[in-house]
Amino acid sequence: SVTVTPVNTIILTSAPGTDDQTVCLGDVLTNITYSTTGATGANFTGLPAGMTVSWAANTILISGTPTSIGAYTYVIDLTGGCGTVSKTGKITVKAPNSITLSSALGTDAQTVCNNTAIIDITYNTVSAIGATVVGLPAGVNGTWASDVFKIAGTPTVPGTFNYTITTTGGCGVATANGSIKIDPI
Repeated sequence: SVTVTPVNTIILTSAPGTDDQTVCLGDVLTNITYSTTGATGANFTGLPAGMTVSWAANTILISGTPTSIGAYTYVIDLTGGCGTVSKTGKITVKAPNSITLSSALGTDAQTVCNNTAIIDITYNTVSAIGATVVGLPAGVNGTWASDVFKIAGTPTVPGTFNYTITTTGGCGVATANGSIKIDPI
């Protein structure tokens, strides 16, 4: 008699795209599942810290909460059975949003005369895909581009203006505060 054993297989059974997902640090990963045939086990490499992985009853389950930032390409190698079968996927773990003053110290709390340009104020952002500002005086604007938020302009109204910058998109919300005092001429 001759017994022909089929070649091992591994197929993604969780939702399409779960094998290539992006998650924020500290957030729970959407479970990734694979169905296998023929194998007697599996080896796993390349997963971020905080993840758990199991193989039982021909099902692989990757779950957990990643605890390290970065882009991770994981590899699943089936063991036993017939053939060498591997599957790869990607988990990207993003840092929480942050915003920090990058212009000179004190530019975020400056005093200028009315109708005199302020010293530009800049903030660096991490992980955000934008930022907004409230509380600026007339004539002064805030813009975000390429991870930098810039406040510039010439105020046209005297007073003290407390502003708040808030990151948008990315992972969570970060804020920064400052003030611009405009003295009358």
